[in-house]
Amino acid sequence: MMLSFIYVFALTYGFTVMNSLAYDPIMSRHCVDLAQASYSSISELDSWTCKTCDQDVELDYVVEENGVRALQGYDSYSDSLFIAFRGSVNIQNWIDNIQISKISPYNDTSIEVSKGFYKAYNSIKPELFDNLPSLVDKYNTRNLLITGHSLGAAITTLISYDIMTIFPTYNLLYIFTFGSPRVGNPAFSTSFNNYSKSITHYRVTHYYDIVPHVPEEFLGYEHVSNEIWYDEENTDFIICNDTLEEDDNCSNSCAPTHCTSTSDHLDYLNITMGSGN
Repeated sequence: MMLSFIYVFALTYGFTVMNSLAYDPIMSRHCVDLAQASYSSISELDSWTCKTCDQDVELDYVVEENGVRALQGYDSYSDSLFIAFRGSVNIQNWIDNIQISKISPYNDTSIEVSKGFYKAYNSIKPELFDNLPSLVDKYNTRNLLITGHSLGAAITTLISYDIMTIFPTYNLLYIFTFGSPRVGNPAFSTSFNNYSKSITHYRVTHYYDIVPHVPEEFLGYEHVSNEIWYDEENTDFIICNDTLEEDDNCSNSCAPTHCTSTSDHLDYLNITMGSGN
């Protein structure tokens, strides 16, 4: 893969990355650790002893409904309240059963999102928003960091859109998703991109990961912008040009015949994603 502006990343992680004034791979690594922590067992979460349980983080809530799980608490690294969403515990079964139908849950009925992803988000949404005022009072901040992997990445996108459009009293600073499927139609992506212009928002993809290619574009789905595409070894990345449409030089370059890897989906920034890790 031909990359320009390559420099040596923090020796702690041994990355070589493409230079950017905005994309911070250290913050990205911090967020992928949070996303992976959400897969941990309840006993590991209670003691905050999982492999990616960062000691800069205070965990206050584990919210779980109908198989959807989120962690909520305070992240001193970013001085933000955080929400980290877990992906499906059975990746292959989830991929095989993704619901492709769309709904229009917003005032603008031209904006459509996946019915299945929105249903999963809606099952956990009330408790998440009920917890936020207590966290604001406890940590004296309205800053928010939201992250997630796989299905959790889709829910990250949906709750971020709600916060940007319905709950502007919260200061959404960071949105990092890893291995996200497409969430909505082009109208949704355009609206999301417009609202998130002043937010540090990145959609990280890994090589031939299958999940960023579902649901398919021909079904009326389109990704939100700011893709960062990592190579197979998670050592180099490309900052994609996807402001107006998906960049065919990034993850979309391997579609439709080569983007079939579930192993790439379970490996982000050299962190093994999923339960039991």
